[in-house]
Amino acid sequence: MRIKHSARLGWALALPLALGAAGCKSFLDVNEDPNAPVAARVDLRLTALVPGFIHSMYYGDTQLWGAEWTQQFAYNRDERNYAEIHRFELQETDASHAWDYDYASVLTEANDMMADADPETEPAYHGIAEFIYAWSFSHVTDMWGSVPFKEALNPSIREPKYDEQKVVYDSIYKLLDHSIAEMSKTGGRRPAANDLLFNGDMGRWVKLARTVQARLQLRLAYAPGEDKVAHAQKALAALAQGIASNAEDADFAYPGGVDARNPLWTFQDPNVLPRLTASNFMVELLKSRNDPRLPIMIQPVIYDSVRGTTRFPAKTVSYRGHVNGGPQDADSTISFIGSFFTKENAALNVASYADAKFTEAEARLIASGAAAADAPYREGIRANMQKLGVPTDAIATYLAARPSLGSVPSALEEIITEKYIANFLKVEPWNDWRRTGYPKLPPVDKAVLPGPPQRIRTPGSELSNNYHSVLASGVPTGLEGMSVKVWWASQGPK
Repeated sequence: MRIKHSARLGWALALPLALGAAGCKSFLDVNEDPNAPVAARVDLRLTALVPGFIHSMYYGDTQLWGAEWTQQFAYNRDERNYAEIHRFELQETDASHAWDYDYASVLTEANDMMADADPETEPAYHGIAEFIYAWSFSHVTDMWGSVPFKEALNPSIREPKYDEQKVVYDSIYKLLDHSIAEMSKTGGRRPAANDLLFNGDMGRWVKLARTVQARLQLRLAYAPGEDKVAHAQKALAALAQGIASNAEDADFAYPGGVDARNPLWTFQDPNVLPRLTASNFMVELLKSRNDPRLPIMIQPVIYDSVRGTTRFPAKTVSYRGHVNGGPQDADSTISFIGSFFTKENAALNVASYADAKFTEAEARLIASGAAAADAPYREGIRANMQKLGVPTDAIATYLAARPSLGSVPSALEEIITEKYIANFLKVEPWNDWRRTGYPKLPPVDKAVLPGPPQRIRTPGSELSNNYHSVLASGVPTGLEGMSVKVWWASQGPK
């Protein structure tokens, strides 16, 4: 079975992204009918761009694959009807669906919005578009490694060449700096209610961009030839101007209802349940740490006579996850994902204060050692628990039980493990696992690869339309290519 999103945000995307398919303005723009513009206004483009990126790219298919491969959830069946994603298999068409949407929709729309927004009179619009363009390209290169960048989105180039990931990242850093400078300007026309993320608060856009900037600096900390201390210092400098509390988190709100549901509602969709469940790895990890987030993140299994079992006393509450890749369990014995994440009007988080503090903890570990990392590490735990509604006394008990980072065998493993929990059902745990090797994941039975994928396979659409550039990239095009590490993951601590 292919995992599909429940809706395409009809309420926010009534003006489809394709509306912005026009590129730069014509050199001669005479004889244009003002009542039938070729390109949508930038204020309308923004209304489509932001939810398109969040709903269908950041929380798109690749996010679901990464979360399943890092055992944040499980598929409680032995076989799928299409690709055996739970055993690391993807089809070319799976990859094409994600690739084509990323390039043809989000990146094209951001590129067109940059072309249409006047940097002098509309710096806020231009800056947001440039920021999302940079962030989107970081997502694409993180998923595939080498990708078309310099020659991408140019209709005159039929077969754009692939740029190495280092080249893409160097350009992304420059784009982020420029977009932040633009979003920081005070003049010009500014968004308001058409900004579905921050309602026109440009200060929050800047804080979000700084936080993403820090995240991407740390992404290259263990890349070959890179100076990890320099990246850590740049991450810390960005975080000093980034998200500084849970109140500043980037949470995208959903009203709920048909065509307006949070995409993680997939885990409650009656057409999908009870196949998507809690994973045994996540449940046992939370249990082993006596983590008070367990009943919020995971739904309990309540055994009683109604559920048709005599193995447990009546009304015994238990948490049990499915072993990824293992044989099917009886549906009534396996926990599902908690409604905090899966209710149809739950907000989607793309950057949080908790994640920022874990980023800071790793950066301080690199730059100054475990003792310097301990305080932000604990603040990251506290922030995530507060966001989930864990009682204050339970937070204090949990923090008191956590050993100091200076006393554990691997401070990095401890930081990434807590970050893994806090970034539940996001793509970030897959990125972190590929960078660091943490958390240590158990093997998956009957897997088609020797370990969790390191990248998404080459899309079939690229094999059909850009074959020579694909071959020149040097990455195997079949399933074996999914075991080839992306550049920034090729030399990290394992």
